[in-house]
Amino acid sequence: MIRKAIIVLTAVLMICSCSSDDVYTTYSRYKAGFTYDRVMTTTPLKNALTGPGEFCTITLTTQKKLVFQSLTLSQSVDVTASAVYQRFTCLCGFIVGMANTPEMNADWLGVVCFDLACSNCHLEGINRNLTMQEGGFAYCTRCKRKYNLNGQGLVVDGEAGRPLERYHITYDQMNRMVISN
Repeated sequence: MIRKAIIVLTAVLMICSCSSDDVYTTYSRYKAGFTYDRVMTTTPLKNALTGPGEFCTITLTTQKKLVFQSLTLSQSVDVTASAVYQRFTCLCGFIVGMANTPEMNADWLGVVCFDLACSNCHLEGINRNLTMQEGGFAYCTRCKRKYNLNGQGLVVDGEAGRPLERYHITYDQMNRMVISN
């Protein structure tokens, strides 16, 4: 009798189990790293880290400049002046900001960080930068997916797919932001 119960339980678990394609972790498996100690002097970044629903992209150019860009502001910073910028590790860049909706089981608005690469095109070996849109969305011109930055980077328009690659971020509310994974 116990043996039959174990066989039935095993069969039920196998039928109900999810495939690995349907299960996503909150944070990416990819390595990421960036530390920035001048948040208060970088207006697009400061606005994104302190304003709910505001987001800013961070990219590193071949001319050794960090570019911080929101929908309305853009600022570049020369990175050769400080060794703190030597570690800029990501797929394409970062999208950082303060979500305007608390995450599940949280009663505060927190800062979030996503990779600037489309997570679905990246799986096909193509690093395609996303385009920021009004209302806290990011859009991929290649696969036509739209991601909700206020909703954990989930696909909200276009073909279903993976959410954005998300990284750990801390901001000390003063001047230092650290992205890590």
